[in-house]
Amino acid sequence: MYKKFYNLTKEPFHITPDPQFLYLSESHKQALAAIIYGIEKRKGFVAITGGVGVGKTTIVRAYLDQAISADLKVIYVFHANLSFKELVKALYRDLGLELATHDLVEMVNGLHMALIELYKQGKTVVVIIDEAQNMPIETLENMRMLSNLETHTEKLIQIVLVGQTELDELLEKHELRQLKQRIAIRSHIAPLSPQESHAYITHRLSIAGLDKPTIFSHKALDIIVAEANGVPRRLNVLCDNALITGFGYQKNPITAAIAREIVADFAAGGKQRRKRRWRVSALIAAAVFLALLVAFFLSPYGNSVMQSLGYARLGQSAKPEPVRVPLSLSSGEQQQQAPPARAPSEPQGSVAPADAKEQPPASQPQEGGAGSHYKIRVVKQGETLSELIKQVYGPGLDPNLEPSLIGLIKQHNPSIINSNLIIAGSVIRFPELQKKKK
Repeated sequence: MYKKFYNLTKEPFHITPDPQFLYLSESHKQALAAIIYGIEKRKGFVAITGGVGVGKTTIVRAYLDQAISADLKVIYVFHANLSFKELVKALYRDLGLELATHDLVEMVNGLHMALIELYKQGKTVVVIIDEAQNMPIETLENMRMLSNLETHTEKLIQIVLVGQTELDELLEKHELRQLKQRIAIRSHIAPLSPQESHAYITHRLSIAGLDKPTIFSHKALDIIVAEANGVPRRLNVLCDNALITGFGYQKNPITAAIAREIVADFAAGGKQRRKRRWRVSALIAAAVFLALLVAFFLSPYGNSVMQSLGYARLGQSAKPEPVRVPLSLSSGEQQQQAPPARAPSEPQGSVAPADAKEQPPASQPQEGGAGSHYKIRVVKQGETLSELIKQVYGPGLDPNLEPSLIGLIKQHNPSIINSNLIIAGSVIRFPELQKKKK
């Protein structure tokens, strides 16, 4: 919603792992290099660990984007909470192998034969297990069986374990000592330093099309960086919320006050964040409503409504035109009379409520004079002018007077061109009729 306001081509702070926005700190570079080297050299097991939100999945996606090859068969396991048998079945399915038996030993033997055939064809099979800290210990322990699938010199299947720091703790358990010994390469992704955090924000803004260094004040950046504590995901969340709030306040660049508000809201928890989002949404909604209101009154339909209320077309001066108003429809007598003038204090261009009566100026008679009072009606869908006349003047009105009365109403409502075609939503003024003198 804020891209145009900040002159961006795309939103820069998505929390989804988009490799296009990849920023490589030193530890990110080491992790990516570990994956590439471990797979290309067929090392067997590679483990990548790091805290929540440091960019582990983004590194994996970046590798997959650059490693597209006909000789590479990648199996991505998103849900690690699998038994070893379920894992082997998943490998069969993703490799397009026919599952001829449900005996685990036979299944592993069949997988071994399929991997040998793929190896002869020059293909490399890679299994990437995300959130590996959620994998049962029994499954992890049995995975060493897959490590035994090898030739005399190389592993037939490459397994990349990607997980949070709890994975390091799991690998230290006694029952997983054999798996730990088989992990050839391990890399840990550390949080960003303050300097790297500043560079991270600048990098993502440049990828999003910003043609200047930043849209954050230096103080605002310092506040956000200190709160994020080097975690890229938190940087994304705080910066995105700062841009939304800044857009609501129409602030460019983002000020330190906005940064403090965001930090305070997140420190206070979800309730405060919901209140802040409500305030920002209200500001944005108000701005949109005002823009639509201005656009409406600048449109031909809006001007038609204004004219039907007796106001001049926007941008033009109001000039009353003389009209023929019958003094008494029962007698048929008519005289020339101008419509009631607008009071000098009345602001030009304002719109009276639909159910209000227009008050005549002090110079006009308060009752009994034709055109001195009006009844206002807003046309509903399907209504005709004849029906409205009966509603306003009563069903006992002499039918022979209707043509003259329609002419009178058209004189007081210049927007009515065709009395047989009135627009739903338009406003019509019905002048009060002068009572017949006895």
